Amino acid sequence: MADQQKQTGQSGFLKNLVNKLPYQSVDFNKVLGDLNPKYDTFQDTGMRRVEALAKNSIFYNNDFNNTGAGQVSVDGNYSALVYANVEENKGGRMRDYRIMAAFSEISDALDEICDECISKDDSGNIINLSFRNTDIDEEKQQNIKDEFEKYIDYFNFEKKGFEYFRQLLIEGELYFEHIIHQGYTDDGILGAVALPTDLIDPIYDNIQNMIIKGYILRKPIFDPNKPEKIEKFDFIPMDDNQVSYINSGIWNQDKTFRLPFIENARRAYRQLSLVEDAIVIYRLVRAPERLVFNVDVGNMAPPKAEAYLRKLIQEYWSKKTFDTNQSGQVQKFNPQSMLDSFWFAKRAGSEGTSVTQLQGGANLGELSDLIYFVNKLYKALKVPLNRLNPESTFDDSQNILREELKFAKFIIRLQQQFAGGLKNGFITHLKLKGLFEEYDLKAHNIHLEFNVPTNFYELRESQKLELKATNFNSLASNEFVAATYAQKRYLGWNDVDIKANREFLRKDAELQWEIQQIGSGGPNWRDDLQAAPAGDAAAGGLGAPAGDVSGETPPEFGGGPAEAGTEPSVEPAAPAPEEPEV
Repeated sequence: MADQQKQTGQSGFLKNLVNKLPYQSVDFNKVLGDLNPKYDTFQDTGMRRVEALAKNSIFYNNDFNNTGAGQVSVDGNYSALVYANVEENKGGRMRDYRIMAAFSEISDALDEICDECISKDDSGNIINLSFRNTDIDEEKQQNIKDEFEKYIDYFNFEKKGFEYFRQLLIEGELYFEHIIHQGYTDDGILGAVALPTDLIDPIYDNIQNMIIKGYILRKPIFDPNKPEKIEKFDFIPMDDNQVSYINSGIWNQDKTFRLPFIENARRAYRQLSLVEDAIVIYRLVRAPERLVFNVDVGNMAPPKAEAYLRKLIQEYWSKKTFDTNQSGQVQKFNPQSMLDSFWFAKRAGSEGTSVTQLQGGANLGELSDLIYFVNKLYKALKVPLNRLNPESTFDDSQNILREELKFAKFIIRLQQQFAGGLKNGFITHLKLKGLFEEYDLKAHNIHLEFNVPTNFYELRESQKLELKATNFNSLASNEFVAATYAQKRYLGWNDVDIKANREFLRKDAELQWEIQQIGSGGPNWRDDLQAAPAGDAAAGGLGAPAGDVSGETPPEFGGGPAEAGTEPSVEPAAPAPEEPEV
């Protein structure tokens, strides 16, 4: 039965490939056997939750939804000069985006984003694993964390994390192939290899492009006689669990392929480049200072005045130079003089011939239009405008804080998108090792999270905590409001946190009492207290705690199991009235 379901799943995936791809005569049995022999291993491993939910959905569970969408088509009229010029060819799109990313302003903005995405914590980790809604013991959690450290080291985020996030912003997709040893699949994933974005595409199982059934890889085969020439492509189907797929989360207008984040800045990039070119051309044309000749022609007739003016122009256009071939001085044409001067005839009664100077462009130093489009480009890339000027200093005003906070939230969304793809690959690793089923884990029990961006985000969190503490202090001092209720309502503590806090208060009081004994009796106060006669209320200023008349040495103080998030288990020395339920 399992083999039949497996063959049915493969045939459905291959049927979609035949419907979608521009080739029909492909022996997929040979493809899966020779080019991708590990397909069956990943076919039986990994998460199928999204596909299972879709099969039980009223909306998605229709006969036509399981039909291949066919070739991707894009409206050619959508391409305009300053609007999104999306090419149907994926390689062409990637090349266009990389050219955009080389633009200086866009490159600086991408660097600002990527620098914030990668940050280390005190332990030197860039991404951390945590558990949610699970009661597995600490030993099992530590085993999973050890496996996670091995898995995440394959990506080498310390050296390549900046490059990964930059590629995601520019190309919109990242693909990592999971490397396993076919004879030792129990060892899990042994490495991760980055695949070229323009040579692999996801294959969706329905026309809504909701479920990724697998991937199709175009492996280039080079001509042995001409290594620089690609002879053909081998089309290799890959299972969904064989690849860690990370995308930008942005679709094109037809929802047929993913767009990178840099697409948001395409129009601003076009406008800025055109404005810069126009400013350069304007400056070149208007920069020279020209002469204006007002020539007095007296009462000459118009034809004679025109001829006289032409004669003067001809003499001005030419310059005298020595020519050895003609053995003397000759008049040589001077084109620069023609470009620099203007000539006008003046009638009788004027003040005579005069020469004035026509100034160059007066507003060549004004760049307000250019700054406007630079700001627009940074807004399109969600980078705070205060980072535009490298000479600007830190200013903790509300406006800048709000802008930086929005930028920090954008960075967190980008990190979560990246962590989602890594989580699927890590679950596949745990399933190959058998730990996922052994520990009875679910996908929602595992949570991956990058370190949040620093600076303004942490400042905002500190301000929020300060507001909570201020509200608590003002209400807890009111005799009509219980301190425990204020802790739960305004500090957000749960019952375990409140009980743990009480236990720590007891231990702090015990520590203070012990310090007082050391101050009054010296470091050997315990020995002196033990040597004192039974019933002695004081020994050198020492004394047992109130209520202790046994004369025995008091127990050790400090330490204990009380920690935030765990139930305190310290037994009281004597029966005490039960505390009301918190």
